[in-house]
Amino acid sequence: MSSEKEYPKPPSKPTLCGYNLQLAMGLGGTGTVYKAIHPETNQVVALKEFHANFIRNKAHLRDMAKMVKKAQKLDHPNLIKVGTLITNPDENVLILEFIDGPDLKWYMENRPFDLNERLVILSQICNALSYLHDHKLIHHDLKPANVLFTRQGQVKLCDFSLAGAGGGILSFMDQGAVEQITPLYVAPELIRKEKATKSCDLYSLGIMMYIMFTGQVPFGVDTLQKMYICHLQQMPLHPTDVNDECPRLLGDIIMKLLQKDPKDRYLDCQELRIALANVGQSRI
Repeated sequence: MSSEKEYPKPPSKPTLCGYNLQLAMGLGGTGTVYKAIHPETNQVVALKEFHANFIRNKAHLRDMAKMVKKAQKLDHPNLIKVGTLITNPDENVLILEFIDGPDLKWYMENRPFDLNERLVILSQICNALSYLHDHKLIHHDLKPANVLFTRQGQVKLCDFSLAGAGGGILSFMDQGAVEQITPLYVAPELIRKEKATKSCDLYSLGIMMYIMFTGQVPFGVDTLQKMYICHLQQMPLHPTDVNDECPRLLGDIIMKLLQKDPKDRYLDCQELRIALANVGQSRI
């Protein structure tokens, strides 16, 4: 896979599905995302072109179309809007809302540490995640690169799977779900091939919060096997011991999210938000 540092870059072709391509924004496990503009309306959108081998068969494509229709009904200020799925023999493309700002990865690498500001960002992420869970959906790939910002600073959660909380992967993720989730953020139960639940998202959120409030990854290992062993067996250092600007209570919350057994984590985003409300100087 190409390095993230290569993106954005000029697109390899001028048009896609009648849209003029302006930039190739990124390449992922399921496809390539472009910034595009409609030649007649001048509407700017994001186009996700799925890899040719991602669509397994016609049944898979029908399932995707059903899930896209379901996603089109989602309406939350912290979720990107899902548009039309365009299918033809040569290409399968999903139209999405284009977000004109950076992602959380860029933010953490370039902005100074501000506890209150990061708690406000976290609040918006929790709101979006809670909305998905309330609609029986699981994100499945929660990570900083999937948290975008508008130019006004509003958080937009993107690239969420259209998979139900019953554990059936119905659309954008293939049957080998664990292989398509970024290894640093994958929940232990998915490595154990257990059913995916909203608690998987809470674990991924805990990993992301660890990085947000310490500036370091929880597991500094260099192989996939070692990473999986850490997820399954090892607890990281307490966040406050890594960064003394992270309040002890906030560090305790993060450590609870990173428990290996889902029953030892928070029940849901609502319970998590109640806990975060007690963090000193929080605006949540």
